[in-house]
Amino acid sequence: MLRQSNLLFDWYNEYPPHMTLEGKTPNEVYFNRHAANAKPRIETRPQAKHSTPCAKPRMCIAGKSGTKIKLHLEFFEGRLYLPIIRIERI
Repeated sequence: MLRQSNLLFDWYNEYPPHMTLEGKTPNEVYFNRHAANAKPRIETRPQAKHSTPCAKPRMCIAGKSGTKIKLHLEFFEGRLYLPIIRIERI
């Protein structure tokens, strides 16, 4: 049971962004790491403009609009209740 709790805490602090931390993870805040939500976003919509006045926070777009992506779904320590989603440009 203790092992399960430790896995949950490790996943919770590393992977899901937290609204109360402005989209950062607890580990990004605690270890003063560059936040993943501050990286340029990948825009998959072909006709999207690089400046969208309604989108917040304002983000730079990495590459061109209409970029194809592949989603990778993994599970932390093989636990199906601890998902890790990664995006790859293709």
